[in-house]
Amino acid sequence: MKTILTSLTVVCVVIGSARADNRSKADELFKRAKKLLGEHKYSEACQKFEESYQLDPGIGGQLNIGKCYEEWGKLGKAYRAYAEAERQAKSANDPRQGKIHDLVTSMEASVPRLLIHVPAGVDPSTVSVSIDGQPVPSSDLANPQLVDPGPKQLDYAIGKMKKQKTIAVERGGTVEVTLDAPPATTEKTTTVSVEKPEKPETTQPAEVDDPGRTQRIAGIAVGAVGIAGFGVASYLALSARSNYNSALQSDCMGMKNACNAAGLTATHDARSRANLATIVGGIGIAAVAGGVVLYLLAPEAARSNEHAFYVVPTGNGLAFGGQY
Repeated sequence: MKTILTSLTVVCVVIGSARADNRSKADELFKRAKKLLGEHKYSEACQKFEESYQLDPGIGGQLNIGKCYEEWGKLGKAYRAYAEAERQAKSANDPRQGKIHDLVTSMEASVPRLLIHVPAGVDPSTVSVSIDGQPVPSSDLANPQLVDPGPKQLDYAIGKMKKQKTIAVERGGTVEVTLDAPPATTEKTTTVSVEKPEKPETTQPAEVDDPGRTQRIAGIAVGAVGIAGFGVASYLALSARSNYNSALQSDCMGMKNACNAAGLTATHDARSRANLATIVGGIGIAAVAGGVVLYLLAPEAARSNEHAFYVVPTGNGLAFGGQY
């Protein structure tokens, strides 16, 4: 029995010693934190207040943390620290709870809020969200998140989809953000293709390649122009001879050197017309000859038995024709 009592006494002494040591360290951290706060070194000061509270938890520690964050401008963190201090004060029936409640109430309107909406049809329990690296419980997503003023980095994952957004919030403001829904998955459908029966191929007669056809047409056309010119020349020659003979009889007394003025004019005109007939006739003959050459020089591979070309003499000249 004495042994048990001795052991319990030793344990109590050790625990008491540890508590005293923690309080000593917490007090030292608290003093350093107050000094840093006075120097406006908020990041270091708030960290020291947090460490002091971990060693010696209490309402005063949370109030100091809240005050540090409030002066730093981290209103969300300050509000949560004050709210925790109020909860502890109510639980302990601490006489300071009234003042702490007023402090929480006065800060509430200035704390920025971020309201996160989960896409319709998505189970909130499958969504993971963090704000500036701090996870938000799925059960708390429906509630406004109290944050510090300034840009907030929102990281979230829905299924395999992961995204990040940067959202600016202002003091006393409320910003709503709807998370992007993951891409819809569509079921794969199997398409059965029915092949249409192939139509029997029909062989159309191939067109006969006739590279010489154009040349033969050109030859016939040139020859036709030549025949027309030859006909005009024949008409001019016959007309000139008729006029010349008529002038000799009527104005030249049947002799070439006895023409009066009218006879000279008429015979001169007749000779000019005869010369023109000669020229036109020559051109016509040349055209006919050229047409014949074009036709005959058409590529042999394109010619067939159905093609025919002819030039025959007539009473007044030549007749030119052909079939192609």
